[in-house]
Parts: sequence; structure tokens; C-alpha cells
Amino acid sequence: MNVLITCLGTVQGPRMLDGRTGDGSVGLAPHSGEPFSGTRWQMNGGLEGVVTLVCQGDVPGNRFLDGRTGDGTVGLAPNTDPPFTGTRWLATRLGDGSTTFKCLGEVEGNRFLDGRTGDGTVGLAPSTDPPFTGTRWKVGVPIDDS
Repeated sequence: MNVLITCLGTVQGPRMLDGRTGDGSVGLAPHSGEPFSGTRWQMNGGLEGVVTLVCQGDVPGNRFLDGRTGDGTVGLAPNTDPPFTGTRWLATRLGDGSTTFKCLGEVEGNRFLDGRTGDGTVGLAPSTDPPFTGTRWKVGVPIDDS
């Protein structure tokens, strides 16, 4: 299923989870239109439970969302095989309809996908509690998905 993933953080700024396949980085984009083809994600495993997120960007490169729990960063990996244990995520749907993504990587460290809308970056947070308002996400099916 192809989805858009929007950060629900309280600070103004870009909100769309954006995989940058050209350089393997991940950030937030201001919208899902061109030139931000990396804002569309294939969510394997359903909308809840253990999932992988595969960036559908137009540029060749790494595609699997990879939480790097050892240093709290997020990037794109070429596959889900070791050493890329951070490519599996526990998606939990909350009562308000938002979703959290907890990285299941083997290395101890921060685990929750955190959109930092103030500067457009993405990393991992230790919890979903304040001040980490960017750890809640809206998962929606793109309107033009076919």
C-alpha cells in the first residue's frame, strides 16, 4: 500500500516524510508534489504492526527507511538484511488516529521516528512524550495512487 506520512509536530515547518534516494538521507518536505517524489512510501505489512517503509522516489538509490538506534539518526538502506536491522518498524495506531513508528533495530538507543518540523530534519527520539511532538504521524493514502 502506498501512503503519504505527515508529521503532526506542533512547531511550524515542513511535514511530509521525504526519502532522498539520491544521497540516502531522510528529511521533511513542505508538500508531496514535485520535486519531492520521495514523499510517497510503500508500507509493507499493513497500517499497524511490524512494517517496512520503502521510499518510492524517482531517483535511483537506497529505499528502505532505516532507524539507526546507535546514534539516533534516520536514513535509507539498500535492503532489510543485516546490518540494516533498523528497517523494521512497529507501527502503532493511537486513539486519535495518529500513528507512532518504533524502530526495532538491534542496537540500544532512541527508537521513535521523530519529525523535527522546525528545521525539517528527521531522527529518533527516546519516547513519544513531550517535548517530542514530532513522534506522531498521519498515515494517508495518496489521492492519485493507482
